[in-house]
Amino acid sequence: MNKALALLAVAGIASGAQAAVVINEVLGSTTGSDDEFIELYNTGGSAVDISGWFIELWDSDAGAAFGTADGGSPYTIPAATSLAAGGYYLMANSVFSTHYSEIPDQVIQDNAIENSSYTMILKDAGSATINSFFMTDGGVGDAANDAGTLITPDIQFGPDGTFLPAGMYRVGDGNSTLAILEFSPQPAPSATPGYANIPAPGALALLGIAGIARRRR
Repeated sequence: MNKALALLAVAGIASGAQAAVVINEVLGSTTGSDDEFIELYNTGGSAVDISGWFIELWDSDAGAAFGTADGGSPYTIPAATSLAAGGYYLMANSVFSTHYSEIPDQVIQDNAIENSSYTMILKDAGSATINSFFMTDGGVGDAANDAGTLITPDIQFGPDGTFLPAGMYRVGDGNSTLAILEFSPQPAPSATPGYANIPAPGALALLGIAGIARRRR
């Protein structure tokens, strides 16, 4: 797939420190066995207690399965988990380790992320929505939802031509500009799970490729 950029408005629906945590990078579909990961990022200036927060995945294809839970979700973050300012929290499946050296903070089920339209929702321990994301392959009637109830997502992305994008990342951590992650090869050249996302193209010219530093939490 060719990388594409898209602008979106990220509507804040949480308040205070919680609103600083965003879904920052997602890879759900790759050639062969799927590398899958979900990266959260704290855009704020102070640590956030994310104990008991969870990721929900909802089937978003029109039809009988619409609104059913995907891939063993929800995935609940363990107790006593704090996400530092500028820090990352990484969820990934077992296949991930065959192509990436980063050790995930939490392991999720293989094939957790639907290879067609899906909705991903980050909720806090009180079940309030913090950030929501809809990835679409453009199917007629496909829609963002929370357990079958239609929602307006904070982020909507796809399709990539007539296909489901393999994944997305924010161009510069927490930014409102998105780019597509590559379907092939593995590992995806643009993917930076657990590290700083690639900055905007203009910034790349200033830094030079060798100047892009990976920053761990």
